[in-house]
Amino acid sequence: MAQPDVAMRVPPRERPKRRIGRIVFWALAGLATVSLIVSIAIPVLTIQPYTEQSPTMEKAILPGDRVLAAGRSDLRRGDVVVLRVPARQSRTDGLFIKRVIGLPGDHVACCDAKGQITVNGKPLDETYVYPGNRSSASGFSVTLGRGQIWVMGDHRRISVDSRKWGPVPVSGVVGRVVFVGLGSDYTALRTPRAFVSGGLAPADTRPDLYLRLAFLALGSVAMLLFLAILGITRAVIRRRRARRAAAAAARPLVEPMYGVYRIPRPRGPSDA
Repeated sequence: MAQPDVAMRVPPRERPKRRIGRIVFWALAGLATVSLIVSIAIPVLTIQPYTEQSPTMEKAILPGDRVLAAGRSDLRRGDVVVLRVPARQSRTDGLFIKRVIGLPGDHVACCDAKGQITVNGKPLDETYVYPGNRSSASGFSVTLGRGQIWVMGDHRRISVDSRKWGPVPVSGVVGRVVFVGLGSDYTALRTPRAFVSGGLAPADTRPDLYLRLAFLALGSVAMLLFLAILGITRAVIRRRRARRAAAAAARPLVEPMYGVYRIPRPRGPSDA
């Protein structure tokens, strides 16, 4: 009686590696990593934190508030700045936080018939001034020279500023305040409407760069987490498939199947 041939599974040929998928995976991982580094590096390298101790900038900045100041480039009228006033004017080497009212070449005066400060003849509707304060209790009329700015505190009644110091050098500006907050809650500080509506400054979109960087950092972190989960999941799936394939390859088959080579039994005298 003839016995069935013994069949053995031949290991299937190894599938070509899907290099495109791996390239895309690592390209996304690299892009997310670079984006995260850039979104963190730019604020770290360009922003300096300070703490306001004085009430002279109320109500925009309260005592104890943390301010984040960027570089002094692109200085505009209405900007709040951290600056160092020469000791011969301020009698101190400390830092001050004040608002820029006039830039080099401007004519700054107070006050017009409505009690408003004027810059190059344009009156300022200073809604940021501390409630109950006048624009200034003392009058002045100054044309700023080259490299000079005119600064004032928002709490005019108690602020010591250019009304006492006179014009201060723009070179003393340490940074422009971009964000103000307490703890982890920060608000972007933009050019007041008084300067924008009067044509003395453009609409302020400068803080948007740092807001975009914050969203970029969050998106990069989310992408890296997604890729990490995806990579771990695929690695686990591959390992399980490899184990199943190894176990299946080790089992002999006793019947013919598609995709296997049949090994005939050697013939004996009884098969003649």
